[in-house]
Amino acid sequence: MESSQEVAALRRRENVVAADARGTREPLAPWLDFVWRLYPVVLVTVFPVALVSNFWLEVWRGVRSHATDGSGHWGVAQIYNARIFPDTFGWTDAYFAGMPFPNFYPPLFHWLVGLLSATGLLSFESAFKLVLFVPTLLMPATVGFLAWRLSGKSARVALASACACVLLLVNMRFQTSTCGLDYASTFVAGFYTQPLGFVLLLAWYAVYARAQRSRLRAAASCALLALTVLANFFNAFTGVLLVAATLAFDALSLRAATGADARAEARRRLVTHLATPLVALALCLFWLAPVFTTYEYFVTRPLVIPLDGLVTPWLWGWYAVAFVGVVLWWRRSNEFARAYILTAGALAAGVVFASTVAPPWFPLQAFRFLSTLNFMLAVPVGVALAAALDFFKVEVRMPRGAWTFARHASVVTLAVVAFGIFQATRPTGGLTFYTPEENRRLEAVLRFAREHRDGRYLVEVLNLIDNPLHADSPALNAYLGAQGNEALGVVYREASPNSIFFNALANAVSTGKDSFGISSVLADDQDFAAQPLARQLERARWLGVRYIVAESDELKEKLAREPTVGARHDFDHWSVFEIGDGEAPRARVLDYRPALVVSNFSVKGRRRGELDFVRLAERATRHFSGAYALRSPSSRMYTSSSARSRSRRASASRVFSRHFITTGVPSAGCGVTCARRSRARRSPSAKVLRSARGLQSKRSSVETR
Repeated sequence: MESSQEVAALRRRENVVAADARGTREPLAPWLDFVWRLYPVVLVTVFPVALVSNFWLEVWRGVRSHATDGSGHWGVAQIYNARIFPDTFGWTDAYFAGMPFPNFYPPLFHWLVGLLSATGLLSFESAFKLVLFVPTLLMPATVGFLAWRLSGKSARVALASACACVLLLVNMRFQTSTCGLDYASTFVAGFYTQPLGFVLLLAWYAVYARAQRSRLRAAASCALLALTVLANFFNAFTGVLLVAATLAFDALSLRAATGADARAEARRRLVTHLATPLVALALCLFWLAPVFTTYEYFVTRPLVIPLDGLVTPWLWGWYAVAFVGVVLWWRRSNEFARAYILTAGALAAGVVFASTVAPPWFPLQAFRFLSTLNFMLAVPVGVALAAALDFFKVEVRMPRGAWTFARHASVVTLAVVAFGIFQATRPTGGLTFYTPEENRRLEAVLRFAREHRDGRYLVEVLNLIDNPLHADSPALNAYLGAQGNEALGVVYREASPNSIFFNALANAVSTGKDSFGISSVLADDQDFAAQPLARQLERARWLGVRYIVAESDELKEKLAREPTVGARHDFDHWSVFEIGDGEAPRARVLDYRPALVVSNFSVKGRRRGELDFVRLAERATRHFSGAYALRSPSSRMYTSSSARSRSRRASASRVFSRHFITTGVPSAGCGVTCARRSRARRSPSAKVLRSARGLQSKRSSVETR
């Protein structure tokens, strides 16, 4: 009897406690539910930082960028911030005897750095790192947000997609090389602008899918797409594919609509999805229109990498899981998700085509889009993972009270922080940013250069495989230009036609080679590279080089044996050699009277046997006799001596001196001037060589081999 009464009393006491607990928990439910939804977003943002906290700390504490391409971004950003901002077109004499910037490169990244620095609240270094950090941090959360939107607001799919994105970010087994977007590509290779463009791309599509619902969403869609175009070329191309796929599904929906209301809704959606990209394009025309009109001066060439050199076994597994996700997702997905899937399929088809059956001239660089494709597939991978969790009935439930949730979050946070602290102690080798100790290696050379501005600097290109200091070479080029000296090279070589000649010369002098991404027959010419060092130094001196910065013992020994090399200054690993006597003249009288070459002009990929102006200039550089080759910026040939004709020639010369080959190229027997043939009279071959009427060169013939 007593035991039954005790049991009843105990139950009444438990009911009272439970009721009290429910009463105290009910007011907390709204904020607790919000915090619980925010909790995984914060976790997937912080967790990858903890996994590679040593790299993040090295970037945060570093003095300046050490990444292969990152040093160029850092150096040219200093120039842009000090001399060009807020303009989106500019010119600098720091590299290649002058080059435009950011005329051929999407300017948003550098413009944001300049804006933050101009406020006075942040230094240049802090502004640069902030613009780099924020989009890189937000990548998993942005992928999760887009997955949540496309999957019908499924929190499980969103979380699974964000976790899949984290796997790609931190694990280099998926990509054979630094293709972009992962931490190695961003911090070590220095592809700083791609995370910004990718985050803007995903945010734009999440808003674009529902743009017809309000004017605010339509306006946000226009702004985000415009910013995507101004942030990164490759993400802009992906945006074009997304727009095309979405419009195709909108047209099908309009065709299938039956009722008046349904047709009106479908028509409104189609018009909105067509109008917002056009408005975004109009917003970008201030930068796009000049880029397209001057694109013929953008130095580039096709680059084909075989498919087996791009895809790893891990990546094949990634594609298999993504395919399963697509199959599971397609039937229950809406038209926006299907447009997303088709866009990923189009990117995959382009990569496969460009890496397998495409001819050598095909202009698509497939590996540039591979990283975008891989990270876009994180969404269907998340769908497959969420389906697996449902199949095995794996579920994570929200804690029943604030105290339980706080205890759970504290344990997880402490574990992540502890792992991050442990990971931060692991060495990185200074691959991302120069530490103060490593920066001394460069600072000694830079200090010397600040005191010696009487000529250009040629920095040795180091061997990428054998020399651990290979990243110092582009870094010195970038930082010499940033501090007011003039260097013959930097990573933005596509912006200057002079790179066709200057890169070949630097390669011929150096122990390493680097002509990636540009079409230079001269750089591939083994006979040119095999010419004696004295001949190359004569060319360098003619191009205004006063100092050669060398690191390898091989080049140092060769330079020490040359009679034209003067003083030597040793700084730790690097040495600076002086060549010639004093500063080279910036202008000189032509040794030969000019001849006229009427031909095509192209700085893109050319056939070896093609005899256009650039090919002739490369041959002139190869044989080198001290004459100049100058390209006329006009497509017309002036024969009248009228004042109007002279005025037009003077105007053309002013344009020429700012935007084209300003230092000239030596000719094999005569000064050469090129005028493009008019389109109406241009022959298919356009390989015509004529001597100017009334002018005779000192030599009797012009070499046209």
